[in-house]
Amino acid sequence: MRETLAGRLTWEPTGDGIRVDIPARRSWTIVIHFVWLFLWCGAGWLAFDRIHQAHHAAVHIPLIWQVGWAAGVVFMTGSILWSLTGGTTLELNSYQLRITRQMMGLQVGTRSYANADVRNLRFIPSMIRGRTNLPSHISFEENGRTRSFAWAVAETEALALFDKMEQTYKFPRGSSDPY
Repeated sequence: MRETLAGRLTWEPTGDGIRVDIPARRSWTIVIHFVWLFLWCGAGWLAFDRIHQAHHAAVHIPLIWQVGWAAGVVFMTGSILWSLTGGTTLELNSYQLRITRQMMGLQVGTRSYANADVRNLRFIPSMIRGRTNLPSHISFEENGRTRSFAWAVAETEALALFDKMEQTYKFPRGSSDPY
């Protein structure tokens, strides 16, 4: 039986560990994404029609334009689908941490890490770097590489997750721990 951990996070015990579901955070910006996609498709359809009606247009220009337009449609559609149906599942037992991402009920990617290789599990608050807004997330070190998951997680959700994970396995905290 699933129980609420904190905020939108739910968890359940497994045979020898825990499973935590972290749904993608929904926000009002999805409305802007829908409007952008609608306008992008409408403008693209008009431009596509005009390019193909012009017999003097170079062949490679419409192809380059079509590829760029299609990439915009795919990116924004993926962003909307992730916001509406995406999520991350964390499974932890005494040997392994497994992080699975799914969208529309389909598995998009899975990464597994030996618990002995995971170090410095931490919450990273959202920050602005230049024009880029980097959402909050959870990071950890694994064999010299920084790994991240649970994008746009709230600090209270992250701390509750850490407490629940600590009950299954005590990950080393800092980089000063022997490797």
